[in-house]
Amino acid sequence: MGILSVEILGTFSMVMLICFSTIYLYFNISYQYWKRRGVPYLKPKFPTGNSSSLFRKTRVFPLATMDFYKEIKKRGWKFGGVYTVLRPVLVIVDPALMKNILLTDFQYFIDRGFYYNEKDDPISAHLFALDEKSWKNMRIKLTPTFTSGKMKMMFPAVVQKSRYMVDAIIKCAENNEDVDINEFLAKFTTDVIGDCALGMECNSFTNPQAEFRTAGRKLKKFNGILHLLQVTITSNSPDLALKLGFPAVEKDISDFFRMAVKKGVQYRKDNNVTRPDFFQLLINMMQETKNNDKPFTMDQLVAQVFLFFVAGFDTSSSTMNFALYELAQAPDIQDKLRNEINAVLKKHNDEITYENLKEMQYLQQVLDETMRKYPAVPVLQRKCVKDYKMRDSEIVIEKGTAVLIPIISLHMDPDYYPQPTKFDPERFTPEMKQARNPFLHIPFGEGPRNCIGLRFGMMQSKIGLIQILKNFKLSISPNTNMPLQLDRDAFLLKSVETLYLRAERI
Repeated sequence: MGILSVEILGTFSMVMLICFSTIYLYFNISYQYWKRRGVPYLKPKFPTGNSSSLFRKTRVFPLATMDFYKEIKKRGWKFGGVYTVLRPVLVIVDPALMKNILLTDFQYFIDRGFYYNEKDDPISAHLFALDEKSWKNMRIKLTPTFTSGKMKMMFPAVVQKSRYMVDAIIKCAENNEDVDINEFLAKFTTDVIGDCALGMECNSFTNPQAEFRTAGRKLKKFNGILHLLQVTITSNSPDLALKLGFPAVEKDISDFFRMAVKKGVQYRKDNNVTRPDFFQLLINMMQETKNNDKPFTMDQLVAQVFLFFVAGFDTSSSTMNFALYELAQAPDIQDKLRNEINAVLKKHNDEITYENLKEMQYLQQVLDETMRKYPAVPVLQRKCVKDYKMRDSEIVIEKGTAVLIPIISLHMDPDYYPQPTKFDPERFTPEMKQARNPFLHIPFGEGPRNCIGLRFGMMQSKIGLIQILKNFKLSISPNTNMPLQLDRDAFLLKSVETLYLRAERI
């Protein structure tokens, strides 16, 4: 190697050393944030902070917060700072502080802090993601669509779709085949949401390649290194992501929902069709507000339908999946629930109605216990929208700070729930619930920004479980890898393994 080459190599090495040193110094300065603010924190590591990787598959910490929760609580802190690469994040472990953030001092934490791009990707500007400037107005508009009266209107459609699921399980039982129960539940909830959110027959059970079921699978699919990079940038540098025009939703999914919604609106208009469903309520809202200062637009309609689809099909199917997983391992609990279902239905001519769901107290307890162990959204995220002085403290949380409330950690804390891994619906008798701090069980969030669709989700889950349990005895298939392991990278809780059940007709 010549002298010139050696000099070039030496210069390159020096430049790289300077760059690395500069980056290292920048990270170290950034990692002083919590110390400067007097907040107790878990020591970060260069260059990932408290993350396990520089890159993230989801836009929030999922199950990793369980580790943070345990360590922060072990040190006797009520909250603690961590870093997602460079971004400082505050993790709350004290239920009283959770109440302050979600309810008492809500005005300081209105935003969820999720990335959306209304200009380049309007489907991402839905109720779940909107910030304080738009959220309140949208919430007011949408709240009337989730009243008890509206649930009753959509109730028959949910029951009808559940029968298709029962028919499919019957075929498996007759052929002594395993039931991929999560897939069956996802088909059921997809058909329900397709009907109620778009007035469309999805036919997921008769057509394995049904468009909406395919869209549902795509939503949960990881799309390679570019998607990884995009999620990392939108999570840690949302302002940069906006300047670069990054979408929050994959283009093919966005295009599919936009086309489906426009076709649905046009069909109802051309054929003078009205139906008692969520989609019709949104269409009516668009028509009624078209001359207002702030009309409900087609873009907003598409965004809300998209949110209703994502939240409605995946969270409910996940809850039912984990409930059946536990019931299949506990024949005594399964039998007790089945006996209650049969007793209530017997009083009502074996008909499932909106009213008789309320009589099934043990069913509610089973679902409450399921959502304790397996909350569909394991972590709540909020963003501080103006400087906030922590109550009984001199510490000020700066505007723009992300705050995490690890629901699953709270629900699995042995100080609040002895033997937390044990599935025990008796934890949720009316007497036990009355005696417990309500902020120790918040699967739907709490406060003004709780889940707007919780009534619909519970209704759908109850109908699904009733139909399955009154028709089948369930057990775990030998082909299921036990115990199920939770996916640490999933935003919505799911298992790594597939749950296969054996169903015996009753």
